Amino acid sequence: MDNNEYREQLNKNGIIGFVPRGNSMWPTLKNAKQSVVLLPKKERLKKMDVAAYEREDGTIVLHRIIDVKEDGYVFCGDSLSQKEYVKEDAVFAVMQGFYRGKKYVETDSEEFKKETEELYKNDKKRIKRAKRFFFRYGIRHKFIRLFTLFKRR
Repeated sequence: MDNNEYREQLNKNGIIGFVPRGNSMWPTLKNAKQSVVLLPKKERLKKMDVAAYEREDGTIVLHRIIDVKEDGYVFCGDSLSQKEYVKEDAVFAVMQGFYRGKKYVETDSEEFKKETEELYKNDKKRIKRAKRFFFRYGIRHKFIRLFTLFKRR
């Protein structure tokens, strides 16, 4: 689905589900392993909501709101340290929930709120944990590529 199709489907059906790619929302969302459910943004969002927005280059991003400003939001991926300011009109959807295996987790559930609170309680610890993840992830993928090269020969 291209970027315009996400918005069209959301406007047409009032809900959309898809499997996000990338590791920026780890550990909340695992790369290409969990389906998320988005609803159209109908009201002002709040801190800790996970929302979809479109960057100026047309890229659709799903990140967490870490601060609410008068005319927009400050977003950050759960495994990232860099923050991104996004204007109100670029944000078009909010995550209602996601599947963790066969279990559906709603973002307004107490379990999810506690998990998010714990993750963001100590920003330095969160970033350190993410760096360890990306280090292990990089090593693992180097071994996979080497194994694939040897297997082809």
